[in-house]
Amino acid sequence: MPSDRPKVLVTRRQFKDQVERLRAAADTVVLDRPAPATPDELRQAVRGCTAIFAHITDAITGEVMDAAGPQLRVVAEFGVGYDNVDAEAASQRNIAVGNTPGVLTETVADFAFAVIQASARRLAEADRFVRRGDWKWFDPLDLLGQDIDGSTLGIVGYGRIGSAVATRALVSGMNVIYYSRSQPEDGFGCTRVRTLDELLKRSDFVTLHCPLTPQTRGLIGREQLKKMKSTAVLVNTARGPIVDMEALTEALRDGTIAYAGLDVTDPEPIPANHPLLKMDNVTLLPHLASATVGTRHKMSEMTVDNILAVLEGRLPPNCVNAARLNWGR
Repeated sequence: MPSDRPKVLVTRRQFKDQVERLRAAADTVVLDRPAPATPDELRQAVRGCTAIFAHITDAITGEVMDAAGPQLRVVAEFGVGYDNVDAEAASQRNIAVGNTPGVLTETVADFAFAVIQASARRLAEADRFVRRGDWKWFDPLDLLGQDIDGSTLGIVGYGRIGSAVATRALVSGMNVIYYSRSQPEDGFGCTRVRTLDELLKRSDFVTLHCPLTPQTRGLIGREQLKKMKSTAVLVNTARGPIVDMEALTEALRDGTIAYAGLDVTDPEPIPANHPLLKMDNVTLLPHLASATVGTRHKMSEMTVDNILAVLEGRLPPNCVNAARLNWGR
């Protein structure tokens, strides 16, 4: 017999206590599987749902929303970035889109700065060097890295995470410049530059902290990489498609830039035959920036909060499209 309770789909495995919160209020289906659902599987799974607990691997398109049916009221993204959700299509269908801002700022900033440091000192490369058995003697000119103290860090995107990275860099003795289309002049001890080109030319390290939008897709391509110093390091812990991966591969191979530290790639996971996997001057990580127990649990809790609010007839506490919705206000 069909249930009169709302239905919630959780697209990947999640913390058990948060799933239980959902199950207390709704019929909850968890796709507890090693790989993300295919588009066809996702369209099947969302049928009859009032809420979708979505992850970055899920493309929540208008087609997926229509497959759920007219009772779909919220897509709650497990994360602050929601570029995998068609927010415009959701607004047109009067569906709220929720995310988890703020909670992961410090964790991601810690991680991003750790990648900057690891890239500067070639730690991943040095680890592979030891594991291969190549460390047979002391060579004073082997595996030389770059100094952090006194170098210039260029931050692209000066929101919560970008500015948090800046505080860590300043304490470490770096000169910090930043490029942002929306932030005010006050950079809290940092210098705002007027153009991306200026930032790229001046920086010893460039770290990306802008969201993925149509304007930032492919933001760092061949021409931008050519403007960087040959000794420069590019770090991306934001979204893979912000960087043209083919252009970056060429730049690292040809010595246009010295090094890259990537927590995100395009596509994800990076294909097993990608040439970057055979290159020493790149550190590759599996999208780990927010991956601590405390942060991921709080993200899960906030995602559930967004869903439960809608089931109770309220807007999500963190709703990115509230101004576009007509919920009887």
